[in-house]
Amino acid sequence: MLYGPPMRAWLLGTLALVACDGVAVPTDGGPGDAGAADAALDAAIGPCLEFDGPIELGRLDDPSLDELSGMAASRRHPGLYYAHNDSGDGARIYVLDETAAVVGQIALRGAAHIDYEDIAVGPGPDGAPWVHVGDVGDNAARDGRGSPRDGVVVYRFPEPADPPRGALEVTAEALSLRYPDAPHDCESVAVEADGALLMLTKEDRGPSILYRARGPFPATLEAIGSLELGGPGVPGSRNATAMDLSPGGALLVRSYNRVHLFPRADGEPWSHALARPPVGLPARAEPQGEAVAWSVDGRAYLTASEGAGAPLYRFDATAPDCAAP
Repeated sequence: MLYGPPMRAWLLGTLALVACDGVAVPTDGGPGDAGAADAALDAAIGPCLEFDGPIELGRLDDPSLDELSGMAASRRHPGLYYAHNDSGDGARIYVLDETAAVVGQIALRGAAHIDYEDIAVGPGPDGAPWVHVGDVGDNAARDGRGSPRDGVVVYRFPEPADPPRGALEVTAEALSLRYPDAPHDCESVAVEADGALLMLTKEDRGPSILYRARGPFPATLEAIGSLELGGPGVPGSRNATAMDLSPGGALLVRSYNRVHLFPRADGEPWSHALARPPVGLPARAEPQGEAVAWSVDGRAYLTASEGAGAPLYRFDATAPDCAAP
């Protein structure tokens, strides 16, 4: 069931917000405003903002992938997805197909594995698609039990040119990151179109903070927005467990029991985009839902839970001609 503002109201609000930021929107100051706004709206309609499902694609067939905590679509090889376990595994990535079968494993040479929590595919230093693995979990920073990490790491490597089936090994580059204030737990990583890293913290109290980092690395993260999960505007669990950016730049955020879509106008600050109530998307009840991923074309998203043999679900856009949000 969808919650939050209807799509038309959201788009009108976005047009108004963009106008306030200095981008002209046609208006004559009189009764014709509604017609002008509708015309602008009609030109803007097109992103996929309504989805249905789920369709169960299959169940994870590798018993060693029993704590799936992050998932991302390959850009070079449509139909394949990169995934990984939570803490307790080695420095390796699993490759899934669209039936939930594990068709490959990629060992990360030179990488540690403290607490892998999310994975993303986006531009690397050469502009080509790179896989980014977030070793960014820090339970002690959130619950106070133990010693928080001094810093976190995102490992990255170029997507293989050939479909990554079977056993592979790659050398991973380590991007060392520090928070500007204090350590945070984080389970959500994404990569923007310019290669900047995004990380959304997981909080038990108070807002989740969206941080950004650009090279050169090591780098100090910059706070660029906040999100109050679990409140009236963003209902459900308050814990952010995964996120992914669509090809159009919309942010998909999942918690343990909800999936939220935050559309974003071109060039709009993230602080503005996260301040609006999100578009609520369908979510299947999953025992430990910690993974979400857009399909490569942005017309569907997939979710999965921790647990041996967990199902892989797909939710498809309802409009046959919509584009990635």
